[in-house]
Amino acid sequence: MDKWLRSPWFIRAISLMLALLLYASINLDDGQTSSDSIFLEGNDKIAAMNNIPLQVKMNEEKYVVKEVPSSVTVTVEGPNSIVTRTVMQKTFEAYIDVEGLELGSQTVPIQTQGISNQLSVSIDPQEVTVVLEKRSSKEFPVGADYIHRDTIKEGYQLGTPEVAPNQVDIIGSETEVSKVSLVKAIVDVQNAESDITKKESPVKVYDEQGNELNVVVEPSTVKVTVPLLPPSKEVPIALKAKGDVAEGYRLVSIEPLPDQVAVYGSQDALKGVSAFADVEVDITDLKEDTTIEIDLPLPDGIETIKPKTIEAKVNVEQITEKTISDVEINVNNLDSGKNLTFITPEQQVIDLTLIGTKQELETITKEDFEVFIDVGQLVNGEANVPVQVNGPESIEWQTSNDEALIRIE
Repeated sequence: MDKWLRSPWFIRAISLMLALLLYASINLDDGQTSSDSIFLEGNDKIAAMNNIPLQVKMNEEKYVVKEVPSSVTVTVEGPNSIVTRTVMQKTFEAYIDVEGLELGSQTVPIQTQGISNQLSVSIDPQEVTVVLEKRSSKEFPVGADYIHRDTIKEGYQLGTPEVAPNQVDIIGSETEVSKVSLVKAIVDVQNAESDITKKESPVKVYDEQGNELNVVVEPSTVKVTVPLLPPSKEVPIALKAKGDVAEGYRLVSIEPLPDQVAVYGSQDALKGVSAFADVEVDITDLKEDTTIEIDLPLPDGIETIKPKTIEAKVNVEQITEKTISDVEINVNNLDSGKNLTFITPEQQVIDLTLIGTKQELETITKEDFEVFIDVGQLVNGEANVPVQVNGPESIEWQTSNDEALIRIE
């Protein structure tokens, strides 16, 4: 063994082997990309390191920089050991500094820090042209957008989604934020058979043309809950009064709000539901307009109704009276050549007492009524003839004379 150690060829072989092992260990290091290259030049070494992330130094609360390359190539040259350590550890950074620059397009040099001053450094590219803009932040509402929608159960449909939070902050350059048109949470509904809940749906931001914008979204995910609704159809509602309003009052109208609802169920169940007819509304002793909530009954085979509760708008008015005086009594079917004389009422007029709501009676006049007697079956002499009245159907009336005493000659 001592003889081998004294041999210069043995020493040279061992040195070559150690050099090869060192070279291999550097090239197999996890932190070095396969495209990094190392060249020996005497006692110095040259190493090119690709895909070095390019950092940006700026006031991130005020500005945004666009068109910045993601990485650069850094080449170092110098003593073997320092180059080797630099390549293996990569504790340096490449950066551009845009502090204090004016807004708009700027060409700035790429710099490094953290590299030993015993090494010479070159960077590719040496400078970059970037765009500096003011930072903008604005709150936008979040909707929902679905993928694989065509895979849900046949006949079923997606209901109104609930998004939490329902607003997010969009952060970016003033130019990009001004382009925001739609903010959507992306929800995968593939093969959904029941209500869908996605706790972390990613939020995407689009312009008017549907192009995705390069902005920051806070928060970047939201919770979305989407009901899965069975087949449905709209059916009308008809209300029916139950009981009587208070004495001295009249029911003017009763109206459902809304006047139709959606019913959900199987196709067979839907065929059996055409309307909600004669839904009762209790108006007992009402003296004023009111709104009453009504729970709709669930028809056989129907899974749900939307809305389940409707409102009945009830209009009630107090009954009042109005008197129209001196309404002329017309004579019908009097034979030609005969004369008719009114004995009672002597002036051939009566009074009408009208009964209705204030609104109904406001515009009523004597011209709205036809008051007459029919003498077509009478012969000469005196007779009591019923006084007949035709008038608006919406009101009631009483006459000062139910009959007229007349004489025909």
